[in-house]
Amino acid sequence: MFPIYELFNYLNRHPSDKTYSKIIVYLFTHQKEIQHLTISQIAKRCFVSPATMTRFCQAFGFSSFSHLREALTINERIKSYNALRMRASDFQQLQEQPEIFLTNYAAEITSALKDILEKIDYLEIDQLLEKIQQAEKIILIGYTTTLELARNMQIAFSASNKLIHVPENEELQKKAIQQANEQTVILVLSSYGTILTSHVDLINQISHRPAHSVLITQHTQNLMTNLFDQVLNLTSTNYVQIGNYPLEFFCDYFVRRYASLNEKRK
Repeated sequence: MFPIYELFNYLNRHPSDKTYSKIIVYLFTHQKEIQHLTISQIAKRCFVSPATMTRFCQAFGFSSFSHLREALTINERIKSYNALRMRASDFQQLQEQPEIFLTNYAAEITSALKDILEKIDYLEIDQLLEKIQQAEKIILIGYTTTLELARNMQIAFSASNKLIHVPENEELQKKAIQQANEQTVILVLSSYGTILTSHVDLINQISHRPAHSVLITQHTQNLMTNLFDQVLNLTSTNYVQIGNYPLEFFCDYFVRRYASLNEKRK
């Protein structure tokens, strides 16, 4: 999988005059051209050495420059509406009838939120929040879009004097999980459960720790969910086009409910 988020994360957190930042900018602004260039040619255009380009590839998980070029080629050929979780017919409707598209889009969000209200087990949620309150350490794991959601939850929990750890890359996540014990709760956020197949080693590591593990996800039927102690399937079906709306809605309730319960304890 093309680690586009890792590249953008680096770009967003480092000055634009950093060597790797310059390379990332060049790669994304010359995706078609790169398909026909060698590593030496790209290095020359980025004013770096081929050895620096090789180190850049390895730093972002590419085994070689050829691997990077192949990933960029695939990324460039993906239709824009595919990246936005849209069908071609929906994209055409958006182009020609934006008011109808937006009405349908809003209706799907509404359906998803109603679905959550019908599925939610308030007692189960409160019991989980009690575990979180009593736990010595909470590890919250998110990827790509859910990582930002995890950061927001971290800040929200801090307002209730509860520290949440959000390791931001797989190396830090594995290290945090290795240190987890019986007094730890591990929460994993996943929109559609793809983490279960894209990070199998991490999920297996979680399953072998004595911590209480919880997967919070929108609808998924992946059999690997049995590796968690608890699974919160927020919806009864997939709402692919609206992305993280259901998960964000639930997590907002989750942290607010924790705050309300925490105030009662005082």
